Amino acid sequence: MKKALLAIAALLALGVLLAIGSGCSSRVETPVTEADSTFVYPSKEPGGVKASITFCTKVSKRTGRRRGVGQDFTMKRKAKVRALVDLENTTTQDHATLPFHLVWLRPDGKRIYKKHFEHAPGDSITLLQSSLSIPPEKRDPGTYSLRVYLFRELIAEKFFRVHPPAEAVQDT
Repeated sequence: MKKALLAIAALLALGVLLAIGSGCSSRVETPVTEADSTFVYPSKEPGGVKASITFCTKVSKRTGRRRGVGQDFTMKRKAKVRALVDLENTTTQDHATLPFHLVWLRPDGKRIYKKHFEHAPGDSITLLQSSLSIPPEKRDPGTYSLRVYLFRELIAEKFFRVHPPAEAVQDT
């Protein structure tokens, strides 16, 4: 009896390992570069969730207009890089809550922080927002990135550069 249980347990463990190793990903492994330089990992299923990332310095509270849009930012005392993630096809899912994670990465690839969002069935929200402060005493110059995950699968990534503050010109 013990041998039979051990054999069944071994077969189940082997099945799990094979499933993990065979890549049960629902996303294409090679990213597609969008016109705005966002790397998108499309869904293998038609109509899957899609994300597009925009970096800017400010968002108008009244109009929602994005200002200072780009991928190059200069360090300043109170400066921030704001990320706006526009989502598509979130209502086509099987009435399940969609867990999104926005992960900010340093130039060396290490995580700065992660922000979690839950998109419940029926939510009309199609925009996720997060920001990263870039004061000179806290950040190093270099190329940073933001990754967007859905169900722990990478669905979009975009890079931006942080430049040191311009040195003051002194009269001689």
